[in-house]
Amino acid sequence: MQIPFSGGATLTQPFGANPQNYAQFGLNGHEGLDFIPKDADKKVYAVESGIVREEVDDPVQGKAYGINVVIFVPQNRRLWTYAHLAQNFVNVGDQVLRGQALGVMGSTGNTTGPHLHLGLRMTDANGSPINTGNGFKGFVDAAPVMQLLTGLEQAVLDRANAAKPWMPVNNTAALWRFAQANGLQDQQTDEIPFTYNGAQYIAQVFNKGIVYVKVGDWGNIKFIPK
Repeated sequence: MQIPFSGGATLTQPFGANPQNYAQFGLNGHEGLDFIPKDADKKVYAVESGIVREEVDDPVQGKAYGINVVIFVPQNRRLWTYAHLAQNFVNVGDQVLRGQALGVMGSTGNTTGPHLHLGLRMTDANGSPINTGNGFKGFVDAAPVMQLLTGLEQAVLDRANAAKPWMPVNNTAALWRFAQANGLQDQQTDEIPFTYNGAQYIAQVFNKGIVYVKVGDWGNIKFIPK
């Protein structure tokens, strides 16, 4: 999986470019990075995991950025803006993961053609942009961060993928929450679907027990102590 497009991206306008075009907006130049996909997949994928801080589904409401999504990364104090989308898949408050589809590239807002405008602002601990008087309204050149995210971190992910199976923790899942409430400690397997007497069940193994439930009967979870 590549980011922000699955098949790779071409940079069409770098940060700070064409200052003569952006002076009318009170900017010293282009305040982000513009990308187009190298293949037919126009879905836009998150470059970093975080929390959806803003999302605009109406291109008129979004004005210059059209349909857009803003994601806050609290660990790194980064605020990413994905602009000019044709469609948005997420909502405010959603937790999104790196590589998750956020929407579809488009040409909404102030643009001359379809592309993704990707903007980066650094923030304080609360997610408020800093250095907003830097001539780019707080936006900074995202290219060095993108190089890290598509280079070293991608290499780490590729190596981790080669070492599967993973056991990702879904801390919103009913079985996981039940296990934590009953002191069953850490999970040892993913959720395991199975059929018994024609009914669908899900089981999952934890350190101190095996949790299981009939699909749909989430209020009647049971466990077998180990």
